[in-house]
Amino acid sequence: MTPFELSLGHDLEVERQRFGSAWLFKWYGMTYEGGKTDVEDFRGGKITYAGNRFEGQPQTIYWQAVGRYLNGKVHSTFQKWDQETRSYPAALRSSSLEGTERLLLGFVAKVARHATETDQALRGHGHPKTDVPREGSAAHTHANVEIYRLTTAHKALMPTEPKTEMVSSVQGRFADALNLKPGLFGVSIDLKKLFSGWRK
Repeated sequence: MTPFELSLGHDLEVERQRFGSAWLFKWYGMTYEGGKTDVEDFRGGKITYAGNRFEGQPQTIYWQAVGRYLNGKVHSTFQKWDQETRSYPAALRSSSLEGTERLLLGFVAKVARHATETDQALRGHGHPKTDVPREGSAAHTHANVEIYRLTTAHKALMPTEPKTEMVSSVQGRFADALNLKPGLFGVSIDLKKLFSGWRK
């Protein structure tokens, strides 16, 4: 695991906990008389509700905001990966990209599960529902699609290493230079023939 992945794993876990306490938990303000919900809508504005019913428009707006949050986090994470791993060798950078994809998929799944549990509790008024809201599944799926799309796009831009051709060339030159005639050490190598290929 690369240093970037180690740091990202920690940061995403901290962010998951922050989102749960600073955003999802505030929706419970709708569950009691005189309560109020006042949270960010993740497009520069606020979502404010006073009341105790979580259905219809409030539920739709809730999931739209969760979807925007997840997509924003996915894009900002890939931007961070692009900036912080540019100095990595190609193979290590490719590995860190796969690790980033894996960590983000896990993060999205945990946030979506917590958001679904919150939705079920809010609709249940003390008796949580058990169904998975359609909007929740859509938000989760869309975020996963963005992760796969961005991973594929970044992979396409990464240089490929012609490892097979290089190995075959070296093996061929070594075989040509190897002399299996009996000698002091059983075999001998024609160094002139071995290195002549690199001078061409």
